Amino acid sequence: MELNLLLFLLQLSGIAVCRTVKYDRDRALINKPNLNIDKDDGFLNRDHIRRKRYIGTRFKLNKRYQECIGPADTKGHCKHLTFCRMDVLGNSDNKLEYLCVIEKTFVGVCCPDDIASANMAGSHLIMDLPAGVYDYEDNATNTGCGIPAEGRSVTTKTTGLQEWPWMAALYRIKQLEQGLEQQFCGGALITDTHILTASHCTQGLVAADIRVRLGEYDFGSGNETRSRDFGVAKIIEHEEFVLSTYTNDIAIVPTSFNTYIWPLCLPPVRENFENETAVVAGWGQTYYAGPTSEVLLQVAVPVWPHQKCVDAFLQRINDDNICAAGYEGGKDSCLGDSGGPLMLQMKNGRWATIGVVSWGIGCGNKNSPGIYTKVNNYIPWIIKNTISKNK
Repeated sequence: MELNLLLFLLQLSGIAVCRTVKYDRDRALINKPNLNIDKDDGFLNRDHIRRKRYIGTRFKLNKRYQECIGPADTKGHCKHLTFCRMDVLGNSDNKLEYLCVIEKTFVGVCCPDDIASANMAGSHLIMDLPAGVYDYEDNATNTGCGIPAEGRSVTTKTTGLQEWPWMAALYRIKQLEQGLEQQFCGGALITDTHILTASHCTQGLVAADIRVRLGEYDFGSGNETRSRDFGVAKIIEHEEFVLSTYTNDIAIVPTSFNTYIWPLCLPPVRENFENETAVVAGWGQTYYAGPTSEVLLQVAVPVWPHQKCVDAFLQRINDDNICAAGYEGGKDSCLGDSGGPLMLQMKNGRWATIGVVSWGIGCGNKNSPGIYTKVNNYIPWIIKNTISKNK
């Protein structure tokens, strides 16, 4: 009753109380890989108009807003109810006392910064995960997502030890034990329990088939990192993923992590990354049809203008894709890197995953970039399948 009264008063005062924008299931196709094109009579004759997906002008971000006083007189920040890991309203006699208004648009709750001091279970600071790269204050340099190990350099081919602390390797248990396969795909940790990867990596597999290795650097050395292996609770593939077209090639694998691994940020929603220099890392093949690398490799690649990428392929490239590779060839992701992140360092120094390795024609060919799933087009889907699953 009290909550309904507050919402009514807010509407009278001219403050719009909005809901999270609905996820639009009417999606434009991603590209068509070079699979039996001659058998698809209508493929080359289809409408090539790329429709922009409507996600609304605003949606709820997992971030802290203005300061407030929470339950038990604890210091807190106004947050959306979905993203507060404490049941503030359920543990309060006076629910109105801990409600707040976010940017004159949403009704939030005063979420304590430290759940331990509010007499709740746990002792760590509430982590704003999955978080956008700009969800933290500029002086918060030792907390949150997208903070790499010290001494990172993108000018060398091999990475430094724990340089990318969010890198994940997906492997099949039997194949690794028998020496038949190292890892088959990569991924990136985006929350304390979720790996972002590609749907084509997990096709035909069940959770019991795979493990996630976090903190790995060199598969050939057994004790140079504090790597740990984790079981997989389940596999969450995009509901509209189509293997034959690589449409919606994105997936989430729930797991857990330790203190030596740190998550990667999500990118800004409406930002354009064309002509930026990003970094892709993985243990994939060192050249097309060649051996995979035991050591985590990296390469800096330019993000292509979208139209230039469209013009480079007969296959359809649309707004759910981002393309990156060296223009003259030789710098690209390859087989085995699938599912791994295409990373970009933002102005505040934090790193964000702007793409997920999806597909390509060969590896490192001139005028043939790697194709990535564009992450900022899928943030509502990511939030739906991470944070909202925990509530």
